[in-house]
Amino acid sequence: MSGRGKVTLADVAEKSGFSLATVSMILGGRTDMAFAPQTVAQVREAAASLSYAAPRRSRGRLGAGRVLIICPNVGNPYYATMIQAIQQGAAAAGLSTLIETTYRDRKAEERLLDEAARSDLAGLIFTMLPQCVELAERVSRLKPLVVIGDRTISLNVDTVELNNYEAGLALGRHMTGLGHRHAAYLSTPLNAANSARVRRLEGVEAAFAEVGGTVLVKTVDVTPETELGNISIEHAVGRDLARQCLEVPGLTALMAVNDMVAYGALDAVAEAGKRVPEEYSVCGFDNIFPSGFQTVGLTTVEHHLIEKSRNAFEILRGRIFGSTPAASVTRVEYSHHLVLRASTGPARDAGVMPPGGAGADTPGRT
Repeated sequence: MSGRGKVTLADVAEKSGFSLATVSMILGGRTDMAFAPQTVAQVREAAASLSYAAPRRSRGRLGAGRVLIICPNVGNPYYATMIQAIQQGAAAAGLSTLIETTYRDRKAEERLLDEAARSDLAGLIFTMLPQCVELAERVSRLKPLVVIGDRTISLNVDTVELNNYEAGLALGRHMTGLGHRHAAYLSTPLNAANSARVRRLEGVEAAFAEVGGTVLVKTVDVTPETELGNISIEHAVGRDLARQCLEVPGLTALMAVNDMVAYGALDAVAEAGKRVPEEYSVCGFDNIFPSGFQTVGLTTVEHHLIEKSRNAFEILRGRIFGSTPAASVTRVEYSHHLVLRASTGPARDAGVMPPGGAGADTPGRT
């Protein structure tokens, strides 16, 4: 029992052994959801044994049958792609979605998790690592929750991951293989709340250390208020930081924390009258869809955005409909690969031919 005197859905869920979302939809009379007769019987028996009475309620913002998608912003195609892939899966399953942005504000995330815990949501998907880790784990014990993120943090929830350190190492080795020995890493804030960015940098630095190279780290603080107020903040960060780097003697490569920052770097190089890749090689991470445009041609790292998102929803769906064992935790890790395009080439005067490399895509720019 909840200890509040009144029997709740959470009490019925605990008694029946099924998720809160499943119990909510069965007792709510959802006719568009298919549950096994035995599941329905167990839930109804548990409710009857506890004398559960469904409260009268209007259709709430975080209502039954809805999946909450939490992301930092929707300006970056990285998150927009993930959201749509999740929505495709939700639509096929007869579920609707609600999108909430936090702009990496810890208090906003805490508020959303608190609301979710008290709602009839079917489940939640984080498109990034949560900052409120302990709270997210507590919420996951009440309703299905899946996180799409980096494998650095051991979360006791279902996760779909990619090893950003290895991705950074691979991209760094590509650049050193082209003869680059002095590169800049351009990034939005590098801190514990953005561990994927830090891990990418660590991989890049390790690759350059192997050949005695150096990495100049350039970063700028971006507050949640700034991110909310400037839709093109990542492009602006990349352009501004790249402009500073063009004044550094001997620097031949600009490695951006993601593709949006890399686009800003490409613009800064062009505005300075320099050539890519003859004078400066530019690369990023994520392989969002504009990076493949022939007029962009950005070398980057494939992060399987659509596949990861669809997989995350399928895990959530299994939890919602009770097909996944309640006591288990699912962890799926995707492998990155390089996508080599026209924005990277041999370092100035390095005399190095571009490597082909197994598993790398090499479309050119016309």
